[in-house]
Formats: sequence, C-alpha cells, structure tokens
Amino acid sequence: MTKFNFDYSDDATLNYGNQDAKTELTLILNLGCPDTRDWFNANKDDLEAAIDDGKLKIHVKFWNKDKEDLANGNVANGYVDYDDPKAAWKFIVADFENQDELDAQNLADVPAYLADKFGVKQFADRETVAAKTLAEVEANDIVSVPTVIKGDEAYFDDSLKTVTELLG
Repeated sequence: MTKFNFDYSDDATLNYGNQDAKTELTLILNLGCPDTRDWFNANKDDLEAAIDDGKLKIHVKFWNKDKEDLANGNVANGYVDYDDPKAAWKFIVADFENQDELDAQNLADVPAYLADKFGVKQFADRETVAAKTLAEVEANDIVSVPTVIKGDEAYFDDSLKTVTELLG
C-alpha cells in the first residue's frame, strides 16, 4: 500500500500523460506561490517533453493554502478549468509567467484581473475542488507548496527535485 492516497478523478485533478508512463508524479501547487512558480518555470519544458514522449504522467492539484501571501493565488486556483485540461495548462503557464502582476493586485480586483488578462472564468465547482484538495492535503500530511510526490516520497522546500532527477 502506498503512503499517499489521492483521488485523481478529472473533476478535481488535472491529469496529463500516458497511462502507462514509467514515472508518475503528483504536483501540489498554488498559482500565487513564488516557490511554486520558480519550480514550475524551471521544470516546465522537461515536464512537457517527458509527457509528450510518453515517459511521464502527472496529476496536478491546486491547494488553497491558508496563508495571507497566497490569497491571490487561492483566488486564481478557482479559475483552473478541470473540464478543459489543455486550456488549464495554458492558463497555468501564463499565470506563472505573470505571477508578480497577480500578486500585486488587490484581493478584490483579482477576479477582474484574471478575466481580463487571461480570458478565464471561475470554475463552477471551484469550492468543491478546493474542499476536496484541502481534505486530501491534510490527510496526506502535506505542509508546503510546491510539493512533488513520486511513489512514497514527497519532495518540498529544500528537498525539491527537478523533473530530470525524478525521471532518473
């Protein structure tokens, strides 16, 4: 039995890659977290290449972490469209490229900023997704974003690894 237990259904998780991929990762992210942005941007090309090559399967979850610095990211997490993973990926990439702008917004202005800047709308079931992800994060003792899980190992903070290292 695995140490971690997540529900990877498409209604609350973005799933990318080949079902039979040799490596499987779970990514716990927040769209307003600078550490998440830095890890994602540094690994995006390797993620995409490994997925395209059929070597990697990823499950992406967005945690609305109760931390004042992540408030704008928590709002942005609610704009991820689980019904359209390709559009969701484009939004994630664009958000991380523009995160300083997101973080500079007043909390009340974030919805208009996201709609105007990225052409996205709130995901209808965002509150259900957020509650489900929070329950899973708590049940699996996740404490930090980003967290990358491979098998029975969770990598976060100083233990974070690159996609290349995780594929090895």
